Amino acid sequence: MKKMSELMDELGFDPEGSPAVKEAFIKYLIKASEGVNVLTPTEKTLIKADPNKIKVLPIAKKPEQLSFDFGDDALPRSNFSRKARK
Repeated sequence: MKKMSELMDELGFDPEGSPAVKEAFIKYLIKASEGVNVLTPTEKTLIKADPNKIKVLPIAKKPEQLSFDFGDDALPRSNFSRKARK
């Protein structure tokens, strides 16, 4: 089992780079492997500093399939469309 620092070195992350980028990458790996949302240390610090800034988003509605009737009677025919069909 490799350490996260070793993985990040192999992937080309700059050791002196932004901690936020490293946190986001680790958060993505956790979410992709476990299917759960996690908070990074930076996010936890921001929440502790001002919990009123956090907004809970409503649960999205299930998508609805749209359907359209594009039959022959839907649009008037032009001279161009008659020529194209011949």
